[in-house]
Amino acid sequence: MEKKVQPSSKFSSFKIILLYAAVSAVYIYTSDYFLEIFTSDVELLTKLQTVKGLVFILVTAGLLYILVKRNIDKIAASYQEIIDVKQQFNKQLSRSKEEYTDLFNHSPLPMWLFDAETLQILHVNEAACSHYGYSQEDYLTMTLKDIRPDEDIPLLEEMLANSLKKENSPLSDVIRHRKKNGEIMQVKVKTTYVTFDGKQVRLASAVDVTSEMQTQAKLIVTNARLHMASELASLGYWTNDLVTSKIVWSDEIYKIFEVDPNTFPLTIDSIKERFHPEDRQNFGPTVYTNFDENGIIESERRIITDSGKTKWLLERIHLSKDKEGNPIGLEGIVLDITKRKKHDQEIWESNERFKILTKATVEAIIDWDINNDTVFWGEGFHTMLGYDLSLSDNYLWQNNIHPDDKEKVLEDLNQAIKDPTKNTFNAEFRFLKANRDIAYVQHKGILIRDANGRVTRALAAMIDLTETLERMNKIELQNKALKDITWTQSHVVRAPLANLLGLITLFKENTKNGKHDDDLVEYINASAQQLDTIIRDIVKKSTDSNDM
Repeated sequence: MEKKVQPSSKFSSFKIILLYAAVSAVYIYTSDYFLEIFTSDVELLTKLQTVKGLVFILVTAGLLYILVKRNIDKIAASYQEIIDVKQQFNKQLSRSKEEYTDLFNHSPLPMWLFDAETLQILHVNEAACSHYGYSQEDYLTMTLKDIRPDEDIPLLEEMLANSLKKENSPLSDVIRHRKKNGEIMQVKVKTTYVTFDGKQVRLASAVDVTSEMQTQAKLIVTNARLHMASELASLGYWTNDLVTSKIVWSDEIYKIFEVDPNTFPLTIDSIKERFHPEDRQNFGPTVYTNFDENGIIESERRIITDSGKTKWLLERIHLSKDKEGNPIGLEGIVLDITKRKKHDQEIWESNERFKILTKATVEAIIDWDINNDTVFWGEGFHTMLGYDLSLSDNYLWQNNIHPDDKEKVLEDLNQAIKDPTKNTFNAEFRFLKANRDIAYVQHKGILIRDANGRVTRALAAMIDLTETLERMNKIELQNKALKDITWTQSHVVRAPLANLLGLITLFKENTKNGKHDDDLVEYINASAQQLDTIIRDIVKKSTDSNDM
């Protein structure tokens, strides 16, 4: 400050001296000149010279007073301005220091002030305390080495040696810090030189990127799994920029089409040629009208490889448009579903054979898919029981069990389903036909269980035993009649026949002796008629049993 004022003060004093000398010289010269013109009297001239000197002294004294006062006022004003500027500067410096301190203390990032040579921590903010778990007092007894894992200290010293040579520099991309509880975290650190308590120190700030690093690691693993899943599932991704006509395929699509990415030209025409002739219609501008309201279309199409192999592809395509609604891009996924299509074909053929079998058999087939709650009713429910199979009814079987048998049959079925050791369910009960006639049926079923023993499907066949039971009843009645005939033959017929044989023998002996007994003839006749009656009764019973 004094260096700026001193030249101005010297310059003002020099001006005053010059002005005083100039005024004095002019006054002395002009006053003597005019006095000599005014009078030639020596005595009067001497008195006038004395008066002139006194006037000179008074005038110069007043002039010097004015000049010196003006200079002093000017110097005083300059000094006051300097004092005011210095006071304002000190206030701004104090305010800036307070703002800097507040910014340091309330920064969301952990910050430290440390000695660049000893690495002693001099000051920390609130974020460093809360995030790392150390108190202000803890930090003041620590160095930077104390917040690093022991095995990372040699690396810290090497990095500091390199980074401290620069004004602002990060220590490295990512380093490890240790919290008070021993938890290790990944951080990015940046340092810079600052002045603290009159000494140049180093300011460090840290950003915790542990979560970010963990997320990136998970993303890498997820992407690797997705890539592996795409390969295992034969799933590919492609894009088509309709503005530049540039098509991009993932590696999986090249594998699906069995073409070399280095030689196969990615053009619409070359791709179209790979598709089955019957599936080439979804190419060209007309395809843009087939997308749904979300700009998505899905289809199943066939391709033919160079080896002549036919593959089925499931495609899901998304159409992008500009603000005017003009198509600008396509992107989609391609999934090789050849195995699934072959499996579906095998299932379809198996189902067709099953349907034909159900039509050919006299049994009423039941296929109950428990997981999907669907039931297939075989043709026998129509031909044998008279039901209209065009009417969907999952409870046809349950609702038409005879009321007297229903509770027991359903209870036995539920117990079989709940028992993991049961794989079959067999029963005989009465079932109501569509015309409400009663049929006696035999039910034989198989229970299919999953790995947990839960029934997922039940297959069964019902046979109408009504006619069979009627035949069995008829046979039983016939057997009973035959038993009666046999008993009659062995008991009832035997008595008159024995009487008849005995009487005939007696008659023959009397005839030889010349005797004739009319009573004996009557007895023979009565026995013969009795035997005839018994024979007629047997014939009648035999005829009745045949009519059953």
